[in-house]
Amino acid sequence: MERKHIDVFIDALTRYFDHLDVSITGEKGTLEIGAPYLLRTNQTIGLDYSGVISVSGYSSGYIFVTAKSAMLKFILLGHGESDFGDRFKEDLVGEVANTIAGNARRQLGSDFHISTPRVLSGALDPSQYALSSRCYVLPFRWKNNRAELIVSI
Repeated sequence: MERKHIDVFIDALTRYFDHLDVSITGEKGTLEIGAPYLLRTNQTIGLDYSGVISVSGYSSGYIFVTAKSAMLKFILLGHGESDFGDRFKEDLVGEVANTIAGNARRQLGSDFHISTPRVLSGALDPSQYALSSRCYVLPFRWKNNRAELIVSI
């Protein structure tokens, strides 16, 4: 994966959270993106909830959005939800992963095929996925809540 591809995912992530900011507060720009880094061999991935998108066509691999429960609760609150149960958080993390992957697809073209999201809880075992040797982790914070976008294509 080249730097230009990382930029596509940073842009997709930024667009999602800028839109969310505007819908909640009328302003945007509260997303903080850390420096992308390569996933280390045997490094555990996954926070409380993860949305996983399989990618094929243009490239193959996976896109993960993994977040702490507190971030998902804050997003649900921003959408006017009052139920913060596991089912709602699982649906939300899948929706976030799908939206970010869809935003990236707009820039990468119609040959970038994405699956419907799978949702997992807790730490993930990277050995269960055929992760590329250049698997990037993009750490980010929104409203002081930590999450990661992991791209392995």
